Amino acid sequence: MSAEHETPSGGAALASENAPPPIARLRIGEEMVVGDWRGADPFEPNFRDDPYTALNRLREVDPVNLTPVGPWRISKFADVNQAFRAAKTSQTLSTGEAPNFDPLDRRGSFLEFMLNQDGDIHHRLRGLVQKAFRPRTVRRMEQAVEEAVDHALEAALRDGGMEVIEAMARYVPSSMICRIMGVPDEDRPKFIAWTAARTNAFFARFLPEEVRAVTRAAAEEMADYFDDMVRARRKDPQDDLVSELIAAEVEGQRLTDEEITVQSIGVITAGFETTIGLIGNGVRAFVEHPAQMAALRENPKLIGKAVNECLRFDTPVLFNWRVLEEPFVFSGRELPADSVLWLMLGSANRDPEQFADPDVFDIERRDPGLVSFGGGPHICLGNHLAKMEATHAFRALAQRTAGIEIRAEPVEWSPSFFRVMDAYRISFH
Repeated sequence: MSAEHETPSGGAALASENAPPPIARLRIGEEMVVGDWRGADPFEPNFRDDPYTALNRLREVDPVNLTPVGPWRISKFADVNQAFRAAKTSQTLSTGEAPNFDPLDRRGSFLEFMLNQDGDIHHRLRGLVQKAFRPRTVRRMEQAVEEAVDHALEAALRDGGMEVIEAMARYVPSSMICRIMGVPDEDRPKFIAWTAARTNAFFARFLPEEVRAVTRAAAEEMADYFDDMVRARRKDPQDDLVSELIAAEVEGQRLTDEEITVQSIGVITAGFETTIGLIGNGVRAFVEHPAQMAALRENPKLIGKAVNECLRFDTPVLFNWRVLEEPFVFSGRELPADSVLWLMLGSANRDPEQFADPDVFDIERRDPGLVSFGGGPHICLGNHLAKMEATHAFRALAQRTAGIEIRAEPVEWSPSFFRVMDAYRISFH
């Protein structure tokens, strides 16, 4: 498949309102095909306010949709699941090029991060990192998470409300991942800003130059920080992931300093930014559906299902990507090798062929499977940690606010690429 396209201007939830829509013309065999957003344009400034109405319609009218910027959007649950589990895919094109990344983004680039690797390289890198996210390790952190959540709610009850993102959704996961990485708490505010900017690297090719520049600058600063940390840990190892990566060896191989820096940037970026979305979006779902809050309050054993339902109902990652290594058929349409797939997790999680009444928030829903954490060999490494943090946040909120009416102010969205709020203030009455 070859493509000719204008350089896109505009970006997912970050586009300039005056930017013209990018156009892509793809030649498939002898046919010249022009893409269409089909009314579900993620570059529209207001797309984040309600992406699901547009995504639901897209799934109905064009479930294998060629976008104007080149990738294909795969919207049905069954198709997305097949892409993760059955299709032969890669994270890169056959040329080795990353389909979504900014080619000027070099230092600390996600191109070398394990998420963008395949085969033996991915297996090696993931094996070195995953010990920090094993269930046993996560369980050791539960007391700290519980204490952080309780502290946030005690202050909120005393003050008559809270800014959910700052006080809990951002604070809890950022504290935990910084602890894992060995980043001192006084440096945590730097990483809050850096990681929000750095998430845009995952799809930077489609974003405005001013956004790409900020994204590259964040990588430079993070690389400087971790370069210094690696040098310090080589002299004086600590109980943190950077020290473990320095000491780790798989089949006689160790990571270079540059590889450790790249993996550290990737892990800390992915390690709490999406969990901000899980906790924040989940709290919002409970506030807007008080009957579900009451159900959790009455039956705390529903907490596992409640976390899964929050992941399904308003997932913090609306879409992921893969590249086909060989032709594959989705919903009766064969796509050629090297097709770039945007796997629409938000749409798949609301597919009525998989979920009854999918637009209803129901924490007693029987779990027929989710794709919120992706699937296959690249399934989210930190899913146990994210679910544990959300478990304590939602359960404590339900139990500590019995008999209290909760009112919410309008949502403010983060500049993050992910579906993450920047501010969500609630008050208790």
